[in-house]
Amino acid sequence: MTQKRHGVRHHRPPPGGGRRRLARLSVVLFRVGLGPVLGRRLLLLHHTARTDGRPRHTALEVIAYDAERGCWILASPVDAPWFLDLLAAPLTTVQVGNHHYAVTAHFPDADEAAEIVARHVTDGPRRARRGCPAGGMAENADARPHSRTGDPPALVRLDAARGQHLP
Repeated sequence: MTQKRHGVRHHRPPPGGGRRRLARLSVVLFRVGLGPVLGRRLLLLHHTARTDGRPRHTALEVIAYDAERGCWILASPVDAPWFLDLLAAPLTTVQVGNHHYAVTAHFPDADEAAEIVARHVTDGPRRARRGCPAGGMAENADARPHSRTGDPPALVRLDAARGQHLP
C-alpha cells in the first residue's frame, strides 16, 4: 500500500506511537546539548521544508566521514522528506556533537556512489554488515535491493564550507 505525503509516494507509513517518540529522542538530545552523548555516528541536519519553508531538524546516521575532504556521507530512501528538502535547498547546516557546520549537499552519481559503497565496505566490513538503518546498506551492496521498495539507497555527501575547524 502506498500513501502520498508531501507530494511524494511513500511505501511505508510514518512511525507512530512509541516508535515516533524513540525516533525523535535523538533530536531532543541534540537540542538540550547532549549531542556528544550520541557520538560521531549521528548528526542533526537543519534543513528547510520544501513545501512551506519552515525549519526542520532530523537526526541521521553517518555512514562515512572523510576528515581530509571535510565531508559526511549519508544514505537515504529516495522518498525521505529530508532528502527531498536537500534536493530543493542544498545549502544547510549540520550539528555534530555540540558543533555546527555550514555544509552543501551533493548527490553522487552512480559511479561515485558505487565507489563510496565499496570504500565503506572495505574500511569497516563489520559496520557495513550491520548496515545503515536509513538506507539499508549491506556488504553485498550490488547483489540485493536495499529498501522495502527494492530501490538502492540514495547517497548524500555533505561538504563542509572552507575555513571551519572540523572534527
